[in-house]
Amino acid sequence: MKNYLLYVFAILGYVQIQAQNLTDVVRWSAIDQLGTARTLGAGSAFGAMGGDFSVVNINPAGIADYRVSEFTFTPSLRGYKTDAWFDKNSANNQLSKGTGLSLDNIGFIIASNPGSKWTSSNIVLGFSRTADLGRKVLIEGKIPGSIATYFAEKANGYTVDELDDFIAYPAYNTGAIYDAEKDKNYETDFGSADQLVDRTQEITQKGGINELTVGWAGEYNNQFNMGLSVGVPFGSFEEEKVYRESDDGDLIPVFNALKYTERLNTSGVGINFKAGFTYKILNNIRVGGAFHSPTWYKFSDDYSTALQYTFTDHQGYQQYDYTSPDGTFEYKINTPWRAIGSAGYIYRIGDIRGFVNADFEYLDYTNASYNGTAYSSDAGEIEYTNEVNRTILKKLGTATNVRLGTEFGYKNLRVRGGYSFEQSPYNADTHLNNKISFGLGFREDNFFIDLGFRIAKNVEGYNPYVVLDSDLDPLANIKTTRTRSALTVGFKF
Repeated sequence: MKNYLLYVFAILGYVQIQAQNLTDVVRWSAIDQLGTARTLGAGSAFGAMGGDFSVVNINPAGIADYRVSEFTFTPSLRGYKTDAWFDKNSANNQLSKGTGLSLDNIGFIIASNPGSKWTSSNIVLGFSRTADLGRKVLIEGKIPGSIATYFAEKANGYTVDELDDFIAYPAYNTGAIYDAEKDKNYETDFGSADQLVDRTQEITQKGGINELTVGWAGEYNNQFNMGLSVGVPFGSFEEEKVYRESDDGDLIPVFNALKYTERLNTSGVGINFKAGFTYKILNNIRVGGAFHSPTWYKFSDDYSTALQYTFTDHQGYQQYDYTSPDGTFEYKINTPWRAIGSAGYIYRIGDIRGFVNADFEYLDYTNASYNGTAYSSDAGEIEYTNEVNRTILKKLGTATNVRLGTEFGYKNLRVRGGYSFEQSPYNADTHLNNKISFGLGFREDNFFIDLGFRIAKNVEGYNPYVVLDSDLDPLANIKTTRTRSALTVGFKF
């Protein structure tokens, strides 16, 4: 494979050479608990409660609470809003919005009573949405530096024939960089590295994770539940990043504008296992615990770039375009295991009934791993894999996520609410990602309908590129607000 390490440079995300794959590890590890509208409305806090299809993704022991079989179906409407700005031009915020439809859940629970002290033995089979990755981001501003410096740094030390196909060679082919002295030190049209430049970064992302699940749960002596499940998640992710620079005031000699486009298409499949228990300390007090194995993923990336560069020299206005060949890369990612502890209280006073539940989830992102050597023994791939895993140990840390939820019922009506916060996977990021939810429901003996709504907010840093002088990195901030409205229709039989 030609210049493998330089090919890897081409799929950079936003910090150092291991960033894309570090970002991949976080993307596929930070799953969401979507599923039914009932669970969504109660903050996805169901670890000790059971009695809902979605608990198979939290604590499968809760499936043992069923006494009759059930079918559920959950479509949803999702929305997002992003607010982004460059750190050095914070007054120039850019907003983007979007909506879309999803299918969050199709589930079957087959309940049976085997007799003796086993009061239930239930099978669960279904589909759940566990992550939404779609959004658009727009960042604009006039700040120092140029991506041309990044191109030159990736080319320095190499002859033209040795330049990679995705970053350095497109820049050389279009005239964004050149080696005037033939000394493998490349120049740009920017006389000063800290020249103020107008720039725009557009990011369009699509995709998500859908998981097929099969599991079993049983209740012993009306007091102890146990359950286990096998999940097969399917991940897909498409990303197009369009980065532009321009000299609208004609202050930079020669340079006019550039447009650098990156396209990434990722698909993968994995497998995981979940096991858990719940125990009734008293009739109205429950505790539970669950363990989620790592998800062992296999991914395939298709990647390409395109660069357009325009300038004016002694020959007049000129424009050059170059599109890279398509690059394909296969690799594996193991996500971290997680442990969940839960406690809940159930109450009933006449026609009034309900519960409160708290889930505490722990995971250590340093247990995640990346493997680019599964399909090749190339020395460059081995070294790169080691570098990525060292970066995981350095940049990521542990996280404790807390989910709180409640349901209040009067006769056939239900009202729900929930709140959760999640710690960032990154050591240097102290932001908490907050989620607030509420819901309504109506239940008959053989039929029910639930509505759930959730709003989730998070903040993250982003760099379109990284250069040796970190003061010239175009650091940006992205605030993302996601909303979700879900409708579950269910039948008991």
